[in-house]
Amino acid sequence: TIHIMSSFVPFFYYLAPQLVLIGLLLASVFYLTSEVLRQNNINIPLISKVTELASRSRDNGKIVLGPITLCAGIFMSFTLFEYRTATLAVFALSFGDGVASLLGKTFQGPKIPFTFGKTFSGSIGCFSFLTLVYYSCGLRLPQALTMAFCASLIEIFPTGDYDNLLIPIGVGVIAQNFII
Repeated sequence: TIHIMSSFVPFFYYLAPQLVLIGLLLASVFYLTSEVLRQNNINIPLISKVTELASRSRDNGKIVLGPITLCAGIFMSFTLFEYRTATLAVFALSFGDGVASLLGKTFQGPKIPFTFGKTFSGSIGCFSFLTLVYYSCGLRLPQALTMAFCASLIEIFPTGDYDNLLIPIGVGVIAQNFII
């Protein structure tokens, strides 16, 4: 849900780019501070509860990096790429990774070898949903299919929370240099 909610960032960036970039940095600092406090048994009511609900077993006893890398991936997209490319990159992260996680956990099914638990249902969902999103964003069907396929391949890499950096940067590089 958090990933999918980040799909609104390009809209706000279009209206107030500097404010959004500052907001992403402040959100990262605030969240990191709340995580350090949580590690010291000082909970910030809403933030700590959401973190506990969203964390995975691999996060037990550690700082949960997902929200920080999510903000960093979005921030880097808008600082490295022009607006349209950055938007496609953020959508890969918000919709592609979000849908892959949601469907992979909901339907489970067979796992993709060497991916540490990624599922075919998650990857197929990622590809299908991103194809629709990219086509809706004005890409021609071959472009939308290619972008969705590349994003799905990047999403499969077993990088833990660092996929929040790898997905938007990888998709942005592909979009900027080969697709758009």
